[in-house]
Amino acid sequence: MTGKVAEFIRRYDMIRPGDVVLIGFSGGADSVLLTELLWELAKDGGFSVRAVHVHHNLRREEADRDAAFAEHFCSVRGIPFSLYSCPVEAVARKKHLSLEEAGRLERRRVFEECADACGGTKLALAHHRNDLAETMIHHLARGTSLSGLAALRPVRGRMVRPLLCLERREIEEELTRRDLRWCEDSTNASDDYTRNGIRHHVIPYLEREVNPKTVEHMAQTSLDLIEAEEYFVSETRRLLEQYCVQGKQGLELAEPVRQEPEILQRYLVRECLELLAGKRKDLVREHLESVLSLWEKQVGKYVCLPYGVQAVRQYHGIAFQRSEADVIVPSGISGNPETAGCGDFTAISGEGVFFWREFQIRVSFPQKHGAKFERISENKYTKCINYDKIKAGLVLRTRKSGDYLTVRKDGSRKKLKDFMIDVKIPREQRDSVLLVADGQEIVWVVGYRVSEKYRVNKETKNMIQLEISGGYTNE
Repeated sequence: MTGKVAEFIRRYDMIRPGDVVLIGFSGGADSVLLTELLWELAKDGGFSVRAVHVHHNLRREEADRDAAFAEHFCSVRGIPFSLYSCPVEAVARKKHLSLEEAGRLERRRVFEECADACGGTKLALAHHRNDLAETMIHHLARGTSLSGLAALRPVRGRMVRPLLCLERREIEEELTRRDLRWCEDSTNASDDYTRNGIRHHVIPYLEREVNPKTVEHMAQTSLDLIEAEEYFVSETRRLLEQYCVQGKQGLELAEPVRQEPEILQRYLVRECLELLAGKRKDLVREHLESVLSLWEKQVGKYVCLPYGVQAVRQYHGIAFQRSEADVIVPSGISGNPETAGCGDFTAISGEGVFFWREFQIRVSFPQKHGAKFERISENKYTKCINYDKIKAGLVLRTRKSGDYLTVRKDGSRKKLKDFMIDVKIPREQRDSVLLVADGQEIVWVVGYRVSEKYRVNKETKNMIQLEISGGYTNE
């Protein structure tokens, strides 16, 4: 096992003599084996290791147990150990994130801080092939690009993943052979998290009913996808110099780019958005397609995108700018947004596709096209709303203080917070649930229920249909 991991490290040039390798050490099976193997390899490899444990302050006694175990494990081997305590729940509330995302941000902050303090040159994470397969399935189901399907890379900057050559089964077998203990995270047994459901049900089904080498084959495909992604990125950077120029208020993509294959156009749009926004985490295919659709629109049309970026159709191309600036609209032409609102909410201003953060909403008025209420298909994420009841105007956002929901036909109301408690939405997820609101009155708690006040009935004269995709759901 040591030799297999050592060869994988050499193949991807993960660690070199003189490196100070920080190991993300949770105390779980994966991180125990990673720490043990790197500790062994460091003796002859000319590098040093330091374990970093992040206490998330979420699982109380269990988390304390994990921290104590990790510290003892390192003490016995003489491995330098750093323990960081992070207020993950408070961070999640403040930044309106799920606990999972807040934890990831805090771990990233801790690793950067620790690297600066002790001269760390590499960060070793314990992801293995099963993690890779789960991530691929999760991203593929939610909608992703090549980069999303190859998200867990052996090397990304100074982040390395030496165990991507192993499956979970191999890791646990090796720990048993070495008579090494590890800590089990109780949350891993629950299906409350989407990734756990994939781990417990989807992958076992594929291994049992399709091919026992499912995880191995997905890992191999991931490496091919990494090569493809790297090729498209290199082509994009070459074409960027040819078609993209710095404008007065942002970047401009010249119209001749339309002669390039559409996949490269999408990559170029993504690159422009990332250059302007400084990140691309919530950029999905729908955003890129909405920009490319501007080629067929009249001058002055624009789309509003994540991170306060707008793309505007101009005479000779498409301009990208931050929304803090005025919209670039040629003289005499009125701007007509495809999506309105770029801040903490998005206003729904008519038919079309609207974006807010990682969410997408498709809006239509069925009765304009002769549809009857009885024939409108609804499901958990597609609802028809009584448009006649809307007063302040519909917006997409997350919860605010004072929000309420009409829960009975007699007009009885309930505070949104109390409703979320009643339907057992976990506290750490409540700030991530998408809402359709009319002022402070909640029209639709997406994924849960529609307000009784806004339900369509036989007396409804005008209705609006909303279809939500992307982002957090309660599934």
